Amino acid sequence: MSRPSVSVVIATHRRARLLPGLVRSLEEQRVDADVEVVFVDDGSDDDTPAELARLAAASPLAISVLRVERPGGPATARNLGWRRAGGDVIAFTDDDCQPQPGWLEEITAPIRAGDADLAQGVTEPDRGAWDGSGPFARTMWVLDEDGFYATCNMAYRRAALEAAGGFDERFRRPFGEDTDLAWRVIEAGGRPRFVPGAVVHHEVWPSRYADYVRDRGRRDGIALAARLHPQIRQRFFRPQWYQASHPRAVLAVVGALLGAAAGWAVATA
Repeated sequence: MSRPSVSVVIATHRRARLLPGLVRSLEEQRVDADVEVVFVDDGSDDDTPAELARLAAASPLAISVLRVERPGGPATARNLGWRRAGGDVIAFTDDDCQPQPGWLEEITAPIRAGDADLAQGVTEPDRGAWDGSGPFARTMWVLDEDGFYATCNMAYRRAALEAAGGFDERFRRPFGEDTDLAWRVIEAGGRPRFVPGAVVHHEVWPSRYADYVRDRGRRDGIALAARLHPQIRQRFFRPQWYQASHPRAVLAVVGALLGAAAGWAVATA
């Protein structure tokens, strides 16, 4: 195979069961370019290494697998992946996503045409899974250029990544490192483009209230990104729901509190 012009880079950690569906969705992509897929296993201790080896051997795609023995976080894993990749255009998605038909062609087209340095597509859950989820479910909705630039559906010109120095590895948890990278590229003159036709479906992760609260801890990455880029604080901290599950979560918490208060009132009457 000749040197690829497009590379898809995916960091993964302990999600072996999701990898076959992801690879199938990548096999369905059609793009007028030589393509490679680079997986970076960030220290998984489940069946991920064996599953990646099986998929790489069976798939018609050119799949490379890199492994980090001790988890270093997604910023470190993605840096390893794109630096080892050969493409002039680097597309990113996540291990809990399934790119839809036409995704790779659409997300890379404005960069390959010389019209953009970074591109963002649409991310949404599978509607059937989302409709059956509870109030504390976790997923991703990106329906326009939201300013967060999540790597579940992004592409970059390689030269822009190199000029920016890649992901900031001070971001140890999976939150904010992708936002920070995109804004550094933009601040250096990079041209962003939103691509409505590049669609990725994101896993819906059901959770209890306790899981929802624990997950809030990793959101400190957005605070770090805002400190590094003061000019975007207003955009991040304007009144808004970060995820579509938040209104339901708030209503569930309020309902629980009201129910507890009613019970206390009855008990003390």
